[in-house]
Amino acid sequence: MGGNGEFNLNQAGIVGNTTAWTATDARRTNFVVRVGTESFLKKYPTRTPFTDRAPVIRYAEVLLNLAEAITRSTNAIDARALALLNAVRGRSNAAGVYTAASFATSAALIDAILTERRIELLGEGFRSNDLVRLALPLPAKSNISVIPATANNYIWPIPQSELNVNKEAVPNP
Repeated sequence: MGGNGEFNLNQAGIVGNTTAWTATDARRTNFVVRVGTESFLKKYPTRTPFTDRAPVIRYAEVLLNLAEAITRSTNAIDARALALLNAVRGRSNAAGVYTAASFATSAALIDAILTERRIELLGEGFRSNDLVRLALPLPAKSNISVIPATANNYIWPIPQSELNVNKEAVPNP
């Protein structure tokens, strides 16, 4: 098995979503390996444990960031944003490219872009930042319940050492 295999992937997340992430998408077989009922990331195979390398920034991330920014700034189904989304999606799922008719609203296009981020950047540490950036609830995992964006423990507290030095800073609620 490629990768370290120390953590299995959440089946309730994007891995279990066969509608958004189809079986014909090459990333499904290139990124994920199934062992029994468990799924493991094999995106960055390694020779020694705990040394998987994730790039700092990838071209696909840049394209998806730009597609999201264009869509949010124009509030429209922009042809350039659609082309950027398809540039990422089409190289691994040629049958799954989108047309303008695929989306009824700009919000639907943004949802597709965010879903593509989840697939493309799987295992690279972007999901939590995206959830907080968009003020979306943190999903439940095994024995931990959902954390809504309004909860006190949604963001990390400001360290006491910073509060001691910066008298203008106030603790997070």
